[in-house]
Amino acid sequence: MDIASLKRHQNAEKMKIKRNVIRFLTENGKAEKKELFSAVMDMSPLTDEEKTDNSVGSVAVFYRGLIGAVINELTENFDITYKSGYYSINREVPTVLIESEIKEYVKNLLRSGKTLTKQEIFDVAVEFFGTNKTKTQKDDNQLRSYIGDFLSKMKNAGIITSDGGVYAFVPEKEPMLDSFEEYIKSITANGGEFFERYAAMLLKKYFELSKIKVISCDVTGGSDDGGIDIEIRTEDLLGFRDFITVQAKARRHAQVTLKEVREFIGAMHTKNGTRGIYITTSTFHSEASKLIEQVANVTAIDGMKLYDLAKQCRMLK
Repeated sequence: MDIASLKRHQNAEKMKIKRNVIRFLTENGKAEKKELFSAVMDMSPLTDEEKTDNSVGSVAVFYRGLIGAVINELTENFDITYKSGYYSINREVPTVLIESEIKEYVKNLLRSGKTLTKQEIFDVAVEFFGTNKTKTQKDDNQLRSYIGDFLSKMKNAGIITSDGGVYAFVPEKEPMLDSFEEYIKSITANGGEFFERYAAMLLKKYFELSKIKVISCDVTGGSDDGGIDIEIRTEDLLGFRDFITVQAKARRHAQVTLKEVREFIGAMHTKNGTRGIYITTSTFHSEASKLIEQVANVTAIDGMKLYDLAKQCRMLK
């Protein structure tokens, strides 16, 4: 491992360090600074040779800096305390969960050929990730959310099937998931303003490929957008015109809520829009989806549908 790689994955590595600090202090009660640093360094992905290289600019020095930063953050948040030369857990701290590890765990569970319900997957996952060892429900709820969101994405991609709530793996479809995950990651990494512009270009291209003339396509997002990020005016081959209002949300995890959909529909009516599109990189809450299905002139585009649309319009990159 080199410093460039560590810098690219710095936030993810800090999450792992945080987990290891909490785990070590939970298991040992307390630790001196040198002991804590040494223990967390031993749990790092560095090779034995890298760990012992203390020269200026070495990977070990950089990694120790990350450990120090994490310990400082935990201390400032009162998650751990430093007293009389020892660090110790200050309060009940939720298990640190890393989404990529949970996804890999769920994939491996289903890859094994087992057929499991969501509850069965969750029951074994809480044991594996240790959320059952804490008193707080926050980590359990976060774990359940990660699992549910991932299962939903895999099902939409056809990578798993769900018969009566029992999930089974479809191995020949798996390569699709990695491409989808990379696509969503690259889109959300650029922030909300980028996604609004990207969504506008994607929808414009879709309409043009569908032989629908785009009269105008404007990104209106901002603090005063009135709940509408994009306004598109179109005309079909028969001369019918539409004023399409769009809300675009770039999210990795959080679902679009029923309240957000209601607000969007209200904003569309205020703008006198004839059609509405709610587009997100994540998913929609079931109640939000039900409402959209009941409104004839509003449609929803979730992350998987966005990915399929981008492939169709050749706008994956």
